[in-house]
Amino acid sequence: MLDHKEFAQKMRSYTVLYVEDDVEVRQYMTEFLKHYCKVLYTSDNAENALALYKAHQPDILLLDINLPGMSGIDLAVLIRKTDPFTRIVMSTAYTDKEFMLKAVELGLTRYLVKPVTSEDIFKAFHKCMDELIELAPKYSEVDLGEGFVYNKRLKILLREGVVIELRKKEMDILEFFIEHPDEVLSYSMLEMNIWSDKVMTSDAIRSQIKNLRRKSHPEILKNVSGVGYRLYDVRTS
Repeated sequence: MLDHKEFAQKMRSYTVLYVEDDVEVRQYMTEFLKHYCKVLYTSDNAENALALYKAHQPDILLLDINLPGMSGIDLAVLIRKTDPFTRIVMSTAYTDKEFMLKAVELGLTRYLVKPVTSEDIFKAFHKCMDELIELAPKYSEVDLGEGFVYNKRLKILLREGVVIELRKKEMDILEFFIEHPDEVLSYSMLEMNIWSDKVMTSDAIRSQIKNLRRKSHPEILKNVSGVGYRLYDVRTS
């Protein structure tokens, strides 16, 4: 039996795009999924789903195979042409040898035969999350030293696969440093880019830096005396 509490905690960091043309099934599954996902996007057709995918880059796709117009398979084929990272789960009303072969070619995480149960979803999404963590170093992780990595796609800080919770401003600061990996960033640059709508004191900025160091490690943002801070560099540290 899966631990639903553990599942809910893990899913908080992931976004999902759900595509299903059956109104009743979509409404039921939407009510179920929205309690777990960080953000849930829904669509009743593949064309609109493709636009949502391009705009939001969700982590997990749950696609019905039989959709009006473009099928779920066709949508997965389009996405896989440029994106090997996003996890795809396909739901279908039948099993078919040709479909099974296509599923292997597309690197689907799992296919689910309808009617899909909550346990089916838990198991499939658990596998998706495991795969995302496994694939992340290849596609989107920044090594921050001392076992800490930042996943740019998922926007999460991890240590040995465990998510480290950051407040919004702490996340904003870390991402700003990651965007400027070889630069020394001054207090004024941080204030201008992170707190553009208000004036922040140097003490307040230091406090945020201190919180980041406490949640990660002391050298993640190195102090450059009299100037500001520089992001940890695994090449020279």
